Amino acid sequence: MYAQGKDDVLLQKLTTAKLAPTLHQSLQKNTSGNYRIAVKNKAAFKVWLKEHNLNINAKELTVSANTFSVTSVKATQLKQLLTCPHVTFVDRTNRTPKEEAELKDVNFAANNIPVLQSKFQELTGDGMVVSVKEGAFNPNDIDLKARVLAPESFAAGYTQHATTMATIIGGAGNSGPRGKGIATKAILATSDFKELFPDNSIKLLSSGISVQNHSYGVGVENYYGLESVAYDEQVFQNPQLLHVFSSGNSGNKAETTGTYANLIGFANLTGQFKNSKNTLSVGALEPGNTVGLLSSRGPAYDGRIKPELVAYGIAGTSEAAAVVSGVAVLLQQAYKNQFSGELPSAALVKAALINSADDVGRKAVDFESGYGNTDALGAVRSILETRFIQAAVAQNEQQSYTIKVPEGARQLKVTIVWHDKEAEPTAATALINDLDLEVHHRSSGASWLPWVLSTYPHPDSLSKPAKRGVDRLNNVEQVTIDLPAAGEYELLVKGYKVQDKAQGFSLVYEYEQELEWLYPALGLSLKAGEVNKIRWQGNAIDESVQLEYKLSQDKDWTHIKELATSDLYFDWQAPDTVAVAKLRLSGANTSIESEPFILSKQLKLQVGFDCTDNSMVHWPALSGVSEYQLLHVDKAYTEKLLTTADTLAVLDKKTLQYLGDYVLVAPVVEGMMAETSDAVRHSKPGTGCYVKSFLPEQFVMDTMRFNLELSTLYQLVSVTLEREQNGVYNPVSKINAVKSLTLKLNDPDPAPGKNLYRVKVETLNNVFYFSSIEEASYARQGFAQVYPNPVTAGSPLHIALINDSANLQLYDQTGRIVRESEEVGVIKVLDTTGLKGLYLLRIKGDSGKYITKRVLIL
Repeated sequence: MYAQGKDDVLLQKLTTAKLAPTLHQSLQKNTSGNYRIAVKNKAAFKVWLKEHNLNINAKELTVSANTFSVTSVKATQLKQLLTCPHVTFVDRTNRTPKEEAELKDVNFAANNIPVLQSKFQELTGDGMVVSVKEGAFNPNDIDLKARVLAPESFAAGYTQHATTMATIIGGAGNSGPRGKGIATKAILATSDFKELFPDNSIKLLSSGISVQNHSYGVGVENYYGLESVAYDEQVFQNPQLLHVFSSGNSGNKAETTGTYANLIGFANLTGQFKNSKNTLSVGALEPGNTVGLLSSRGPAYDGRIKPELVAYGIAGTSEAAAVVSGVAVLLQQAYKNQFSGELPSAALVKAALINSADDVGRKAVDFESGYGNTDALGAVRSILETRFIQAAVAQNEQQSYTIKVPEGARQLKVTIVWHDKEAEPTAATALINDLDLEVHHRSSGASWLPWVLSTYPHPDSLSKPAKRGVDRLNNVEQVTIDLPAAGEYELLVKGYKVQDKAQGFSLVYEYEQELEWLYPALGLSLKAGEVNKIRWQGNAIDESVQLEYKLSQDKDWTHIKELATSDLYFDWQAPDTVAVAKLRLSGANTSIESEPFILSKQLKLQVGFDCTDNSMVHWPALSGVSEYQLLHVDKAYTEKLLTTADTLAVLDKKTLQYLGDYVLVAPVVEGMMAETSDAVRHSKPGTGCYVKSFLPEQFVMDTMRFNLELSTLYQLVSVTLEREQNGVYNPVSKINAVKSLTLKLNDPDPAPGKNLYRVKVETLNNVFYFSSIEEASYARQGFAQVYPNPVTAGSPLHIALINDSANLQLYDQTGRIVRESEEVGVIKVLDTTGLKGLYLLRIKGDSGKYITKRVLIL
């Protein structure tokens, strides 16, 4: 009996080990469920099902080898499936994915993207294809159009979240500054996230897709499941493909199963697929270089470091992931341009991103920010300056690479990344092939190991600072050395445990040295009269420096503040002046000037009129600006339309029909084009041709008053109110020398009853424009207008009366009331159905007095 009980316990452990942790409760329930089943051999599994008379609906999945989808499986059937020797793992089926929270405050300067775009203008994502997996984005969006892969295949119901993600990654900036993304010339593709397994590899590669962004989650899941396996397998077999995941917005939650169960604030990535090894997970960084409270944290289920990176994003990780995806595209293009069109390994892209990241939070690495905040400029320089090594190492083999570190380096940083073969979902740790990184200083003999974190499942342990040691969990390792001595360093890579003949790896290194301005960069616009966050980096020695600025017309520098070079950023209240300017940091041992940038204000572009032959756009004048550049949105990008010293432009519609619907304007400051306005349609509904709106104050009045709103005063000579008489419109009042866009117009001598009015606008060269025709009824106090009279039987009889309500009584010739009603509104209506002859209408208004009218019904 004892032996039998022991065997049952052992069997239970063996079978439940095959079950995803989140499904353990399913064994205790009698309800049916849907699952995914991984098997060793499909044919053998099908035979087993027949032999055991297990009648379940098992469908082979094409998205993953040796995997079945089963539906409506009872708890007893699930237990039986777990005993099958051919079944290796039972996992959850597709869950409902949710977009991670959308941000409204994207700040590319926090990740050094504007300076990258300024210094390396050839890196635009041209020739690259990036996929956004979630709901479909809008392929007709002004910032994305004409650069969308197979837009005709997009499902209906575009989402704003997906459109925002696509815009961050590759927006062209056609809608204005906020519509400019990172890889502005990349081709964008969509993929539906209802299927949580990876997309078909052949389809991805044949479409040229090299980066796929995933800004969604399915709730906290901290285990290595079939989706994790599938993503690791796909990247291992297709090493140029990079998947970027948002870490999630559940940073204040906890997993309920596994090693890190019930630890609030840890191990809360929103999806088991984010536990994969060969992908990249990204958390969100808020202002002040702090990780957002809701940004999901690591570790992964086995203690691996997740997320690997953070990027700027207030209260959410969606945009943070999109930022990293956009930067990754530029890294791939930089490598492709340098190596005859060849794409880099995603391991190299990851290594460059991780190695260049700026440390935030606890020193070196932690489970909140990973290896730090994404530095787009540093990552691209790693590729362009060829500070990387791609090689392979066999079991017990050691490779050595020598680099020279110059004098004055602030830090030496070395990172190794390798694509690891997918693990079994039942494995206690996911790492298969284990490499070791070590850095050795030749002259001193000193050596440094990578940074490792405590993985013990307790908040105190998981919050401990990193320490140097041997890493047996991660396929990413990093060594940093602060203030390294100048000289030769050996980068040592050893194959500690390599199952295959050799394991490939990517190794990236950098040594930060000189003080350098990061923001502003050449030609960028800062907001005049507002606070702008300026940034710099570098310098091994922390010293006191003076921060100063100088406008182009100034001889001397103007002092801003004394600060330390280690501050790295400062909130500068810029002068309220439109000009080209420079910034300077100067001290005893340091003096660096920024490139010239522009202090300006964003113009507000408006449509002045929208007429049949032309439109007019205008904008406010900026003091000190003598030239403005008008642009139009062509098929995919903005193009220059005209340059003018005026603050308005009249656009010929015959020309515009070939130039797109949108226009923008930018001030030209000392020959440099500043930030553009937001785009507007030059044919804007509601603008009108000079007349924006023309309405009577009321439909029935005892004094005929009208409100007129003009769209512009450009070349306007006069405004005339006209009333129709016998089919001809005659002037009743006229205003010359119009000085306001809003006017009050009066008819001093209106005809009783219903009248038709219009406004005539006269411009220079005797050109006339007319408003729509408006109807208004004139009725003196104590007077009612009844029309039409005579009226055809069955047609409505209208009564115009000043009063809002009135009692209507219709008498026939015998004095009998044939119609009576209480009517409200400025125009009262009486039904004449079934009536014929002469009638007497008595109208009683709010004053209590009666008005009597004769009515003839035909």
